[in-house]
Amino acid sequence: MAFTKVDHVAMLIDDLETARHVFCDGWGLAIDELRSPWPQGRPGTFDGVTSIEIPIGELFLEISRPNDTTSDAARFVAERRAGMYHIALASNDLAADVAALQARGARLAEPWDGRSAVFLDPATTLGLRIRIVPDQGYYAHPAYRGDGTFTGMGHIGIAARSVEEVRALFGGVFALDEDRGSERGGEPAPERAASSERREADDPVHLVEFPLGGTVIEISIPTTTDSGTARLVATRAPLGAVYHHICPYAPDVARSADSGRAAGLQQIGTTPPHDPANPGRIDVAWFHPRTCVGTLIEIWNRPPGRDHALQWRRLQP
Repeated sequence: MAFTKVDHVAMLIDDLETARHVFCDGWGLAIDELRSPWPQGRPGTFDGVTSIEIPIGELFLEISRPNDTTSDAARFVAERRAGMYHIALASNDLAADVAALQARGARLAEPWDGRSAVFLDPATTLGLRIRIVPDQGYYAHPAYRGDGTFTGMGHIGIAARSVEEVRALFGGVFALDEDRGSERGGEPAPERAASSERREADDPVHLVEFPLGGTVIEISIPTTTDSGTARLVATRAPLGAVYHHICPYAPDVARSADSGRAAGLQQIGTTPPHDPANPGRIDVAWFHPRTCVGTLIEIWNRPPGRDHALQWRRLQP
């Protein structure tokens, strides 16, 4: 038994066309119309929503619109307008993995038939909505992989109050291997003076990473109390953690940033121009959640860490 990859990242919004514009017009991705025809979408798999799927590398963005006003999804949109709602982890032995999660302290949020996808109780996952789904062996047809602006998901960002809690959850309950070689920022940083120039991208944090399939679950623990990440944790993570951002992988970060701005998306800060003479340089661009389906977007070209490959040993028979 094993979790094989992040199956999808679920987002909620009240207008699917807005989501299509952001990710397709802005960054060259494509709706998988075999699985979610446009514009009608497909029936959602939770809370009676209508969904579209936008592949990005080996996973997909599942973007949904509530069809009612009373479900948890509808209340989320009424409060937030848009944003990340849950992540789904794919399992190659669903019954065994769910049983193992329960034995290690996770609870289910709903009645379960023993075969279908199931949500975990957020009270046992630091407040994060996490769904366990069977691995479908699904990979998008080339027609729906986009134009190459984004070629995968570098990581999924979570903000949390305690490194001990997140290690107990992802390393303990989920039994994922941490990439200790990528840990950074663990020393407390001095409090910073208030500044109108402060940006989400600059927050001092302690970062730990758990590779899973072709992406990484990256957890940021604030090392000050005055940063945007610290305020997010203080206001939206009463149980310990909250979804923070997604980080698509882009071969050319500068081109990706240009493409996003051309579509009217708001960049935070600037990005150096592409330098063909320095192919190993790691570039980063950030885009504001108010123009990106309520989700902070980090774009980068960082290569995988050593433990990205070592994790596959767990999946060998």
